[in-house]
Amino acid sequence: MPLTIVAQFQAHEGQTDALRESLRALVAPTRAEDGCEIYELHESVETPGFFHFHEIWTTRAHWDAHMKTAHIESFGQKQDTLVASGVIQQLERIV
Repeated sequence: MPLTIVAQFQAHEGQTDALRESLRALVAPTRAEDGCEIYELHESVETPGFFHFHEIWTTRAHWDAHMKTAHIESFGQKQDTLVASGVIQQLERIV
C-alpha cells in the first residue's frame, strides 16, 4: 500500500536560505530512489522560512530505506542548526 508523507519545517531565524538550499539538495537524489513516486518541496508565500514536503512512496519499506540514505542522514546532522520546528506525518491512502 502506498505511503504518503507530509513533512514541514520552520527555519530558525536567519537560516531560511541555508534551509532552503539543504532541502533542495535532497530532491534530486530522493527522486532517483527506488519506490519514490512523488517528492515535492514547497515554500510558503505567507510564512517566511516555512517549507513543506509532499511525498508518496510505493511502500513503507521504501520510505524506511529512504530515511537511511546518506543524503537524509547528512541533512539530519544539520537539522538542529537550521530547523526551529518540524513535523513529519505518515499517512495511508483510504480512498
